[in-house]
Amino acid sequence: MMTVLSLLPIVSLLICLVLIKLPVTKSGAISLGIALLIALVFYGFSFFGLSVAVGKALSLALFVSLIVWCALFLYHLVDDFKAIEVINKNIVVFVGDKFVQFLILSWLFTAFLQGIAGFGVPIVIITPILISLGFDKIKALSAALIGHSWAVTFGSMGSAFFTIQMITGIEPNELGFPAWIFNTSAHLLTGIGVCWIYDGLKGIKKGISYVLPVSAVMAFVQFFVIYFEMYALATLVTALTGLAAMYGLYRLRIKTSGKPVLYAGKLTLLQAVLPYAVILVLLLSFQFIPAEVRNNISVAFKFPETVTSLGYEVQAEAGFSRIRLFGHPAVVLLIAAVVAVVTYKRAGVWDKSVYKGAVKKTLKKGIPATLALLALGNMSLIMMDSGMMLQLAKTVADLTGGLYPLFSPFIGSLASFLTGNNTNSNVMFGAFQQTIAQRLEVSQAVMSAAQTISGSVGVSISPTLVLMGALSSKQQGSESLIYKKVLPVIIVIALIMGIINYVVINYLILQ
Repeated sequence: MMTVLSLLPIVSLLICLVLIKLPVTKSGAISLGIALLIALVFYGFSFFGLSVAVGKALSLALFVSLIVWCALFLYHLVDDFKAIEVINKNIVVFVGDKFVQFLILSWLFTAFLQGIAGFGVPIVIITPILISLGFDKIKALSAALIGHSWAVTFGSMGSAFFTIQMITGIEPNELGFPAWIFNTSAHLLTGIGVCWIYDGLKGIKKGISYVLPVSAVMAFVQFFVIYFEMYALATLVTALTGLAAMYGLYRLRIKTSGKPVLYAGKLTLLQAVLPYAVILVLLLSFQFIPAEVRNNISVAFKFPETVTSLGYEVQAEAGFSRIRLFGHPAVVLLIAAVVAVVTYKRAGVWDKSVYKGAVKKTLKKGIPATLALLALGNMSLIMMDSGMMLQLAKTVADLTGGLYPLFSPFIGSLASFLTGNNTNSNVMFGAFQQTIAQRLEVSQAVMSAAQTISGSVGVSISPTLVLMGALSSKQQGSESLIYKKVLPVIIVIALIMGIINYVVINYLILQ
């Protein structure tokens, strides 16, 4: 009975999103109301416990929303002033081979954009470019959806990674290495998936000689980025490395001489990439500031211990959702935006109306994202702090036993399908996966890493993202054809990740 009640908020979210087709914000609000009612009536959740859970949800939403808003603002600023156009056209100047263009743009350049902005931006930008280059519309959108997905967890300056870390309470340095294992498999498998979209088995045969070495280089670089705890750079640096490796490999294979002529609009390529270079320099510089200094110059939230009338205890939090001045991605993004403004003024392209347009676009996308995060965050934390999530985890763990790690990635992907993004997926099911790991007495860090990376890949099948891509490329009504292309690839990736999760948990990680 209690398990069925605990499942109702999740089932209601599924019905609202898939059957009734309500927006994530409204669906989250309805499911939040159901979760609240069940927690208060059946789980003995007190109003004091409720206030603490809401406080945690608000602080979590603040931390992530700062990244989301600043990332969106910087993106729209550079896009509206045509800096992204300059970068895109120079990629085409440098690469003449159609297949390599397809692979670079859909697998690597989408990841680069995801590293900075995310939230649909890579799909909306790259799909029309691929179509303009002569690629099939369905293939273009499907490849962009799959290709960018490996970059989501550490994308948007690490917002989803920081979310799973705060939801579970696992230290970043404990979560980082398992996340690297799954992310390595993700960028390899999504690269192969893009080749499949291009031309089936022929595409894989043609592309594997690119995907394997480039993926190996990216894995090597990302390992050290994560090792030195530069999580906000783990997608951006990896994607840039992949672009460089892919281009270097391409140049070695072609028989052309001479240097490509750079494209320049009102901005040069150097001016276009300068804000992103600033992001890299600042985030690298912050790593040289001692951790104790970074922690002292920060804001964190304290929450007391809570206990339900049924005896479920939640430990006190001394430093929940810490926002560091020297380390929070929002600070870096704002500085990069200021650099962009100064650059555009010096280049003579500054226009107040364009700037105001960027602000309006940020508001239009940022407000729904924050509202959805608030609704889902409150729902998740109420379910966690009331004991509902524990009840669900116990039931699932008892039913599946030691085989659960095989199914874990499907949960992560399903959550991203339901909620529209990896951050919300982690808010909803991060604690669920962690609690099952506790129940099975296996590594919580590995299970949480599987959750966030599989959730990252699962973003490819988010109805919201598919619709955004279809609208941006003028192919509304083709969503079912897109799902036929994308869904089989995501199912195969989730299956392989499940096997990796099972092997790592049972044979490589002894805890």
